[in-house]
Amino acid sequence: MAKQRGIVFFEGTLGGINFYYRKGVPTARRAGGGFNAKAIKTSASMVRVRESNSEFALCSKLNKHFKKALAVFIVGYKDGTLHSRLMRLFLQLKDLDPISERGKRNVGLGFYTTHGKQLFSSFNVTPERILLLQCDYGFDFNSLTFSVSNYTVDAGHFPEGSDYMEVLVGLVRFNFDSFQYSQVLAHPLIVERDFDSSAFSINVGAVPEGDGALIAVVRIAFYQTVNGKGYMLSSGFGVRCFTN
Repeated sequence: MAKQRGIVFFEGTLGGINFYYRKGVPTARRAGGGFNAKAIKTSASMVRVRESNSEFALCSKLNKHFKKALAVFIVGYKDGTLHSRLMRLFLQLKDLDPISERGKRNVGLGFYTTHGKQLFSSFNVTPERILLLQCDYGFDFNSLTFSVSNYTVDAGHFPEGSDYMEVLVGLVRFNFDSFQYSQVLAHPLIVERDFDSSAFSINVGAVPEGDGALIAVVRIAFYQTVNGKGYMLSSGFGVRCFTN
């Protein structure tokens, strides 16, 4: 029995090794004994463990920087599961890398596949509000415009106590290799409860500079007005990402 060491710990079985927590300590065990931390680093039988460790560490670093790229959209959103859910997404995207050898598979190469973009676009940033609005909406990358149609006040699904809805739309350029990002935000649109139009649109206006994937992000947030000032509510929060 050996303790796992490093910044990444596993649970489950991989390469004939059982990884688990014993009294809060990450531990690894192989039947027959003779297993130790040094073996993980040097043994030929531990190649798969080292490869998975390396890829997991890269996904973890990517996770940290991607959340920074989305910071303006998720500020005020409290969800202790977001990190782990993003990790599952990035690990799945990494597995879709069609060219790299195991241990060096790249999330970005997986993202650019057809299935990768579908997987990314279907990811629910805010599971409590899977649909931003109960009507038709979408982002057009040719016109850089988020459009909503067949809208009614019921489609907004205003939470109790809210006075208006704010729709924030932006484009994020994210490089999966360097973790660099840039963004362009449109001016937020305020939709009051008595909004009487069935359609509206928001144009971003420009594409962020730099290299990397182009991702459209839309945030729906609700506010209550107190003494003439708007305060964001924790309920009703919704974020959705779109890819082209």
